[in-house]
Amino acid sequence: MLFFVIFKKYIRYLKKEFLGRLTIMTLAVVILGVIGMILFERGKNDNIDSIGDTIWWTFVTITTVGYGDIFPVTTGGRIVGIIIMIFGIGFLGMFTATIASIFVERKLNKDRGLRALKNMKDHFILCGWNYCAPDVISEIHTDNGKKDIVIIANLEEKPIDENFVEFIKGDPSDINKLEMACFRDASVAIVLKDESTTSNIGDGQAILTVLAIKREQPKIYVIVQISDENNVVHCNRAGADEIIVTGGLTSKLLSQAAMDHGVTKVVSEILSNKYGNELYKIKCPSKYHGKAFKAILADFKNDYDGIILGVEKDGNLVTNPKGDVVVGSNDYLIVVTESRPEE
Repeated sequence: MLFFVIFKKYIRYLKKEFLGRLTIMTLAVVILGVIGMILFERGKNDNIDSIGDTIWWTFVTITTVGYGDIFPVTTGGRIVGIIIMIFGIGFLGMFTATIASIFVERKLNKDRGLRALKNMKDHFILCGWNYCAPDVISEIHTDNGKKDIVIIANLEEKPIDENFVEFIKGDPSDINKLEMACFRDASVAIVLKDESTTSNIGDGQAILTVLAIKREQPKIYVIVQISDENNVVHCNRAGADEIIVTGGLTSKLLSQAAMDHGVTKVVSEILSNKYGNELYKIKCPSKYHGKAFKAILADFKNDYDGIILGVEKDGNLVTNPKGDVVVGSNDYLIVVTESRPEE
């Protein structure tokens, strides 16, 4: 199967006019060398006993290796050798250089975001680029180092050089660019606000991107970043699953720090995957099914050395629920632990 795929790609390359002609001319030189050596040298040269010997001599001559184990002894054979040396080396050099240029072009197109991606599944799409994008990528890879991330942004080239990060150049609200990023098979889309514009314009572009994604693929979990809290209602109408209001979040943290000094350090630690304890949403472990919330608090501390902050039931999140709330098999727990808990 792998050989078939490689062969298919090679044939596609050959369809390019220049490379096709080079291939034909290179093969013609090889055939000329084989036939010439058979006609002039076979039976007169002790080093040539078979067609395989002539093929070996032709390739050794064209590639300028020159082992010297086989060489022409007749005048006709030497003339053929001269022709092979003059034309064969040139055609083969041009052929290999053209093949190399194709791969270089493919790499450049990939870095410039001009090549559509293939066979990507369960990846994250980062729509847009601003000051927080590098940190978003870093945090995701800290928690899951092999998670594929595709950036779609109006940039000239790939903005960050990291493994498992791909780039598509263009407007993230453009369905064609989304298709190039295999968005239908993505699991999460993170829509970032354009910081180079005013608040409402940047929020409007982000909402349009959410709308474009959700209209074509409603199953993708879409997180959107906006600046104005008044635009939350528009994000909800567009179908956003989660909304981060950067302006409102910053003001809340500032006011909280003013009233309760140092509390933002706790928030920073649990939100970062790089150090300290982390914040996770996990499926409720089977051993806690049917138990009251207050009963599993101590058990969770003993089992995972962590704390439970809240419970999500049917998509509704309750922080610090009542002690008699019973958790079930379809519920999720919001927890703080040093590493993601595994049942």
